[in-house]
Amino acid sequence: MKDRRLLTGLLMCIVCFGCGSEKVSEKAKEYNDGGLAKAKRGEYIEAIEMYSAAIRLDSDYAAAYNNRGVAKKRLRKYKTAIADYDAAIRLDSGLATPYNNRGIVKKNLGEYEAAIADYDIAIRLRPNYVNAYYNRGAAKAKLDQHEAAITDYDTAIRLNPKYTTAYFSRGVSKADLGEYEAAIADYNTTIRLKSGAVTAYYNRGNVKSKLGQHTAAIADYDAAIGLAREGDGAIAYFNRAIAKKHLGEYEAAITDYDTAIRLNPDDASAYFGRGLAKRSLNKTSEAKQDLQTALELATQANNAELKDDIEGVLRRGESNFKGVQVHVELKNDIENFLLQFK
Repeated sequence: MKDRRLLTGLLMCIVCFGCGSEKVSEKAKEYNDGGLAKAKRGEYIEAIEMYSAAIRLDSDYAAAYNNRGVAKKRLRKYKTAIADYDAAIRLDSGLATPYNNRGIVKKNLGEYEAAIADYDIAIRLRPNYVNAYYNRGAAKAKLDQHEAAITDYDTAIRLNPKYTTAYFSRGVSKADLGEYEAAIADYNTTIRLKSGAVTAYYNRGNVKSKLGQHTAAIADYDAAIGLAREGDGAIAYFNRAIAKKHLGEYEAAITDYDTAIRLNPDDASAYFGRGLAKRSLNKTSEAKQDLQTALELATQANNAELKDDIEGVLRRGESNFKGVQVHVELKNDIENFLLQFK
């Protein structure tokens, strides 16, 4: 399934404009087609060689420049990918695909405003360009322009009612705006369209936790953990521990923190959370050891806010700790979880 998603994403970026044109030599077309075949098999270095051969035979072959840019993007050669998209646009500025593809690379480089400008042009050239609407929404979300992002996701969904990633990303933006029930509805749709969507279960759990629905949140974290690849899921264990702690299930919370720490031994927050859970059970010595470890890791990571929180707990000591409310924040890792949709 992952290979199929990679192929689908690739096909959305490559173009064959001009492939059948008499202006393109048959030999150049053969090299371009060969590059497409290599790219479909994930052989991007070989694909680049084929596209380059096509360009050497026909320096005006816009499709080959675009497709070479796509292969370079797959190899994270972003700067040279942009140069290829620039060449494709220079040769034919009326083509929407290179603008969309260049926008994707600019977004990956953190150049969100420039990416949006490219998506704007792609949409103007092709008003029903569903992927450009989605990509523009994702760039706007990076700028915390969530209402504008939702508008673009709405359009993408209207054009493609089964656009799973658009429902998921719209849910993320709605959650960031505090529209939790609407976010849950989008995650529900994501799960209906893609039953193995780990991220949708995970994010829905986070939203339910924020609504105080901790038992329901735990069920979603359970599902996310069950679907995660072996060795993944540290954040889901961490957030499930928080939900269990809210329900007073301290021993179970500690078990989840144990697993989160095993999967990510440098996570200061997990030691902090486990230390707080142990203090709730009057395991004072073990709690202090966890808090000290958390402090050391937070200091190493230059996490000043977490460091201050831990130091505050340690300063209060056992005698002053009773009744003090200290919360460990839920974690989000949207970028990494989104990789399952790529």
